[in-house]
Amino acid sequence: MHFTNPFAQPGAWYRGNLHAHTTLSDGQRNPADVVAWYRGHGYDFLALTDHNRWAPGSPPDAGFLVLSGIEVDGIDPARGLYHLVGLGLRGPLAQDLFKDAPAQAAIDLLREAGGVVFMAHPYWSDQLSANLLGLEGCIGLEVYNGSCDVMCGKGFAAVHWDDLLARGQRWWGLAVDDSHWFSGYPDTGLGWVWVKSPELTQAALLSALAAGHFYASTGPRIHALELAGQEVHVRCSPVAYVDFIGAGRHAWRVTPGHDATLTQASHTLDREQRYVRVVCGDAQGRCAWSNPIFLEA
Repeated sequence: MHFTNPFAQPGAWYRGNLHAHTTLSDGQRNPADVVAWYRGHGYDFLALTDHNRWAPGSPPDAGFLVLSGIEVDGIDPARGLYHLVGLGLRGPLAQDLFKDAPAQAAIDLLREAGGVVFMAHPYWSDQLSANLLGLEGCIGLEVYNGSCDVMCGKGFAAVHWDDLLARGQRWWGLAVDDSHWFSGYPDTGLGWVWVKSPELTQAALLSALAAGHFYASTGPRIHALELAGQEVHVRCSPVAYVDFIGAGRHAWRVTPGHDATLTQASHTLDREQRYVRVVCGDAQGRCAWSNPIFLEA
């Protein structure tokens, strides 16, 4: 079993958006206004990730942290269009580095610059899960992208995620806004991560993200996740269902009955199951996604 339980880690929970755009690329608000919006709406941290334009971070100020970030766009001859988010880069990179770079080369460049890297909106990018197999150095993918959801209905990538997990790729799942502030498409406050970290610093948050010490959400909270033998138990804010998701037939939904809610659920895993992840969904269609627990083959 491989389970680095976020809920058993020391520290506090910090809420943040890891994908946001400003007037430095195709966003409609300047960086100061974007930072002010997230600070004013109860977030603890934000990453500015403009297209092919590195944005510096800033140390904590009155309990709010800005992470350095970038979103790079490329076309891989073998894998097609891809967008990658890099967090924590030490400085800017040449804007033409990624245009024709294979996805693996782009990941390597971002990591060499100090970045923690994840795959942005694979459904919107028309990526097949098979195209993502074998990529190394990427911590995961956006299981939910708010902008892609409200603009064209391609914000969810749970099928991509499960395809990869079923084939042995150990990726985490993130929820983000990808905010652009376009008129008529409200794409802020839709998706975020809760990170368990010993402190609110860039180094600590990035280390926790890389280790999977977080969960993704569009609303519900997960309060605890435990594995005892073959039984998984979760406690959460009131929801309409809890899904225990594994590969193929290894999946189960727990519901409370008509007009009721759940705040906890349990499920006994099959012996041959390779992984399980938990989804807590409320009556408004909002979800929280745990990262997967990887089990012995």
